[in-house]
Amino acid sequence: MRHATLIVLFLAATLGPRSADAGSPGDAGATFLRLGFGARSAAMGGAAAAVSGDATAIYWNPAAMAPLQGTSMVLSHNEWIQSVHLEQAAVVHETDYGTFGLAFTGLGMDDLERREDVPTAVPLGRFGAYDLSFALGYARYVLPNVAVGLSVKSIYQRIDDLDALGVALDIGLYHVSRIRGVTFAAVATNVGPPMKFDVQEFALPRAIRVGAAWRDDLPWRGTHARATFDLSFPNDGDPRTHVGLELDWRRRVFLRGGYRGGYDTMGPSFGLGVVQGELGFDYAFVPLDDDLGDSHRVSLTVTL
Repeated sequence: MRHATLIVLFLAATLGPRSADAGSPGDAGATFLRLGFGARSAAMGGAAAAVSGDATAIYWNPAAMAPLQGTSMVLSHNEWIQSVHLEQAAVVHETDYGTFGLAFTGLGMDDLERREDVPTAVPLGRFGAYDLSFALGYARYVLPNVAVGLSVKSIYQRIDDLDALGVALDIGLYHVSRIRGVTFAAVATNVGPPMKFDVQEFALPRAIRVGAAWRDDLPWRGTHARATFDLSFPNDGDPRTHVGLELDWRRRVFLRGGYRGGYDTMGPSFGLGVVQGELGFDYAFVPLDDDLGDSHRVSLTVTL
């Protein structure tokens, strides 16, 4: 366990003190990196650090890629607030040398109206804005029940004629405990230097996330339950909690629910999933407060 202890100490030293003295919400930029990945995890309150099930592990905790067998691919679409939409894709492949992953995230929106500082009845024109991220991940077991993982991501943001380019790391730990069905995880996300729009510099949305998951059979034949819990410490706000529950029948039909605590506009979430052979379809509904509307997310999973 010496390797695992050193990794946990590194994560705490990297982000722990900075999270404690971080600024107010909104101080960090590139916050599209916090919108999650996949309808399954969205339905379960975003509690996925200790879950290894598909290619979205490269986003939630790169170390959780290690238990995956064969090849997993996930395509995800998220209708976010107003005209904002999020497109994501990931593929993870197991090899004799460890597990490798690739991921893409793209956030776009309808063109915005250009106006001066003084309100005008007629806009001066329109301009666009979008965000992109590409990630390369690697994971492997360093002990029979402990895996480590690393993800390197490039980040690009553009609004009108201004753009910003950055790079970040995700560093994760995944532990299969001796308690049947229980896993633990710790991950540091978006660790990297500040980005800059023109002369305006901003920090990346760093966070430390620790999580646990439990899965076991239910008394009814062919049914199973999974419960998940994550605690997140962002660098620009108070700690946040994520709780999820998943019930499945013969690993074919899934019902999910979750809750996000510590958020101004998000709380409960719901979803379902269907698996047929190598294909899986998932849907998540995340209601939002303050008249922001509701978020709908769908994902297609292919397992080979």
